[in-house]
Amino acid sequence: MQTAETEIVQQNVNLSQCEIPTPTPAWLIDNKIHEVVFCKELLSEHKVLCINGQFYDVDGYIPDSEIKTEIYEKLKPHISAGLANRVTQLLSALQYEAYSPEIVLNPDEIHLLNGTLNVDGTFTEEKKFCYNRLNVRYNPEAEMSAEFLKFLDELLNSEDIVTLQEWLGYLLTPNTKAQKMLMLVGNGGEGKSRIGVLLKDIFKEGMATGNLQYLETNPFARAVLEKAYLFLDDDMKMEALTQTNMLKTIITNEGPMLIEKKRVQAYPASIFSKLMGFGNGTLNAANDKSDAFFRRQIIITTKPKPDGRVDDPFLVEKFIADKEGIFLWMFKGLQRLAANNFRFTISQQAQDNLKRSIEDSCNIIGFLSDEQLVKFGSDLECSTADLYSGYCYWCSLNGLTALKRDCFNSWLKQNYQKYGLQYGEKIISHTSGKYARGYQGIDTTYRSSAK
Repeated sequence: MQTAETEIVQQNVNLSQCEIPTPTPAWLIDNKIHEVVFCKELLSEHKVLCINGQFYDVDGYIPDSEIKTEIYEKLKPHISAGLANRVTQLLSALQYEAYSPEIVLNPDEIHLLNGTLNVDGTFTEEKKFCYNRLNVRYNPEAEMSAEFLKFLDELLNSEDIVTLQEWLGYLLTPNTKAQKMLMLVGNGGEGKSRIGVLLKDIFKEGMATGNLQYLETNPFARAVLEKAYLFLDDDMKMEALTQTNMLKTIITNEGPMLIEKKRVQAYPASIFSKLMGFGNGTLNAANDKSDAFFRRQIIITTKPKPDGRVDDPFLVEKFIADKEGIFLWMFKGLQRLAANNFRFTISQQAQDNLKRSIEDSCNIIGFLSDEQLVKFGSDLECSTADLYSGYCYWCSLNGLTALKRDCFNSWLKQNYQKYGLQYGEKIISHTSGKYARGYQGIDTTYRSSAK
């Protein structure tokens, strides 16, 4: 006599015998994979492009691991051995089959979860190809987060909130016309890092993080900028940059840059990433004292943390829940920036911050501002050597390190016209009484005892 358990087992056996075998796919011939046919079938099911060795679909970047999983799932019902090697081999074949040259994005379009928004305010539900789709929906009825507005009011002066709004809007499109980077500077504890966490949720793979010094000096570090809207350094180091050329190039870039990766041939790629930093101080350059480095910067200082404020550990989660309204606020900032020909609204405090940063980085400016040691007048003149002696004396009085003579001379040659001076090669030296190179319109009251 059969038990109920025996009957169930027998029924399962009978059902398994009746299962219809999986049909053999067109790409499997004599137990061998026809790679081209396989790739064409996969691409018919999932439209992807391979640009500079990386996969993208209508929603943006796709990691190789996801493509490998997709290949594996197609092979699994038909291949029982050597699956891992075949997946890797087919991934390489797919890179060739899906190859596409770089696609130039419209700098006025924002790619959202539910469609495409233009800077002029027009919206379409059509999803256009993009390198990274923002993780937010366009909802014109969304309300602005009251929590976020309160947070901003406690963090920044009202004039600087306007600048931040324009900056965050600037991040939304692959447009680098403004040619600026932004730094939020404070003593710590104000909550500025919460902005970075919110941005990471909105931009996802379109936001890279790291160290600005490393980005400047390591050629491989720049690969993270490819197709990213934003690079954030949320803990800037205070050491002076030994070089600034690469950061200046990234900020002003409007075309392809050479990307280097380990074990990969260098290739040109479009870079539209903007640079942003949080820290307790500003960026300084050890050797670059030119205006070119500083005029690319916007420096906003935060308010001190309010006394008695109890930090909300779930504040960012509240921001993220209201991100559709925050996005609209950012978008208004972008529209205002575009209407102003991509010139940011800069508060007087931010202008003063930049001026102080320039003076801190180049103490020659402080020396020339010292009315005790430096005099200006059309009837005055001073050799470069005598000016340098006065500068070194001023540095020793103020406990500062003097720049090298060559750096001092180079800075004067680049900036003397700003002070109304004239360069000359027959300036009488105070030390030797002989002709020397120097400047008319300036003199130092310091006299060296050297003979």
